[in-house]
Amino acid sequence: MMRSDKCELSLLAIVLLLAAVLRVGWPTLSEFKFSEARLEALALELTREGRIPLVGVPSSAGFDHSPVSVYLYMPAFLFTSNPVPATIYGGLVGTAAVALCWWLARRWSGGGQWAALLATLLFAASPWAVAFSRKIWQVAFVPLLTLAFIGLLISALIEGPSPYPSRERRWRLAWALAIYGLLVQVHPSTVALAPALLLWLIVFWRRVRIAPLFAGGLLAAFTAMPFLVHQAQGGWPALDALRSLPKAEWDLAAIRLAWEAITGRNIHALSGSAYPLLKTVPQLGWFFNIIGWLTVGASLWLIWRMWTHWRNRKAGDRQAAQVDLVLLSWLTVPILFNLRHSLDLHLHFLILVAPAAYLIIGRALQDVVSRLWTSATPGRIPVAHSRVLIVAGAGALGLLALAQVSALVLMAHFVSDTDTPGGFGTPLGHYLEIANQTVEQAKDRDVAEVLVVGKGDSTVVDEIPSIFDVLLHQRVPHRFVDGRSAAVFPPHNALLLVTPEPGATARWYSLWPTYKLQYGYHLVTLDGAWPQETLQPVTGPRAFQNGIELQGFAWETTKDDQGRFSLLWQVLWLDPHDTHFYLHLLGREGQLWGQQDSVGYPTAHRQKGDRIVSEFYITDQGPTSSGPHTARVGLYFYPQVINVPVIDDAGNPIDETVTMGPLDGGP
Repeated sequence: MMRSDKCELSLLAIVLLLAAVLRVGWPTLSEFKFSEARLEALALELTREGRIPLVGVPSSAGFDHSPVSVYLYMPAFLFTSNPVPATIYGGLVGTAAVALCWWLARRWSGGGQWAALLATLLFAASPWAVAFSRKIWQVAFVPLLTLAFIGLLISALIEGPSPYPSRERRWRLAWALAIYGLLVQVHPSTVALAPALLLWLIVFWRRVRIAPLFAGGLLAAFTAMPFLVHQAQGGWPALDALRSLPKAEWDLAAIRLAWEAITGRNIHALSGSAYPLLKTVPQLGWFFNIIGWLTVGASLWLIWRMWTHWRNRKAGDRQAAQVDLVLLSWLTVPILFNLRHSLDLHLHFLILVAPAAYLIIGRALQDVVSRLWTSATPGRIPVAHSRVLIVAGAGALGLLALAQVSALVLMAHFVSDTDTPGGFGTPLGHYLEIANQTVEQAKDRDVAEVLVVGKGDSTVVDEIPSIFDVLLHQRVPHRFVDGRSAAVFPPHNALLLVTPEPGATARWYSLWPTYKLQYGYHLVTLDGAWPQETLQPVTGPRAFQNGIELQGFAWETTKDDQGRFSLLWQVLWLDPHDTHFYLHLLGREGQLWGQQDSVGYPTAHRQKGDRIVSEFYITDQGPTSSGPHTARVGLYFYPQVINVPVIDDAGNPIDETVTMGPLDGGP
């Protein structure tokens, strides 16, 4: 139907260029949240420190993923800690998946030029396939590995002379199983393909040999060794997490999510809570539905072809029917598998079926076009009219792809200029700008370190610390402060990077010079001083055996009738053991008014000489006729819950708590 291979290759080059531009272009306009930052942190541990991670990023099921995705991203971090090359790397992986889709569609029986180009075009412009490949995320590898797995499986079980394939083809089954082992580790949602794999091994049992099957299982198990070692050492936490899942329920969420993954519907979800502001992106869901209905129609067409050609004497027709079976089961089995689920389903769980849908559409339309193009029998549509229909259909698919590309471009423009919490979030480029300005200011002001003040202080749990830990990696010494519970004042010059939502305790920094940055961030320069005038001094013995000294306190009642107790303490010397504070507020008669325990500031982050203001928020738990009169503060080792004694000037234990009061008010 095409006049030359040059025409086909030219069209392919255009489609692949489109795929590459959509996935690789403007790499700083990508999502960068906890999962992306955590994946980069693990890759940097591997490439910079030589520590081989045994686990990957946390999963929604309550356990850590396999570290395979970390190993796959290792090449992107061999020479840099900048996340931009890794984002480009993920986009190239997505582009390679599009190219592999064309190659497989072109070579399989029952396919051809039109099948390959149509499937490749739909895949190249697929909104969710593009979105999932434009960030540092293990899901970026799912389409490529799935296509490689299916391609090797078809080569081993269907292609070639039947029922006795060559030795080389037989052993491709081993490689297919090994890749499937990697695929399941990259994202466990792909275990939904396991029933389909079992079906294929049963249907094509004549071409299955024990040796490749056994070797493939061993290879898959070998790729999982680091994760299995971690599980064995930790008492199999993955099994515990699975046993603790809620009771499975039946619903149609998998069908809806698969429809969205295939068609690109609901791409507006990237706007998050800013959706009411979304005026520039037209509502094209009804138009995108055409791809969904094409998938349904094409599936029915291939079912008919499979039924009529399954026992055909022509090897080509018979193999085409067998390939159709594989593609149809690839599309449907994961959806059926997820109709009953314990975990909340997410859109990316079903992205593995999108390439199958595009291949099915391409193969069905190839078959229809072949029949129409040569239709010259009496009573049928004239050849000229058939070819007009074909050209019109190709134009309609081109317009559909153009609409999807337009939606992606307009969506990208929106998320680059608009705050989209709950959706796309803050683009990587914005974080890079803030990090670069912070490093530049830290060098200009000759400070000893940078303190990032925001929500959370753990780089393995909290989003803001995990993000800036990798962006400031080996560029400037840095620590993190949870501005909801602590304010840290080092004994040396330091630069604070205060995030847009720093927490109430960040108000203690208001006495120092502030420099505004973009996107709601600002810098504060500390000079080694600490707040003193608004705090009452602690008198009498006030040092604990682990080097913590209590130096000041303040009490006030907030607008919501909560009590806020502020405690100033200093790290006189470092102690490696974790400790927690406990606060007891007492009334005038000595009765317990309220109590609270707190980390204060994590032991791992403390440095000698630090002065820290920790805040305790307490709701009245006792008589309400009057507020608290005195406070008792103590420390205990965690998790042993053994009290740390208060010591005198000679270092002798004298008590377990320090009493402060009367509580007269605070800042």
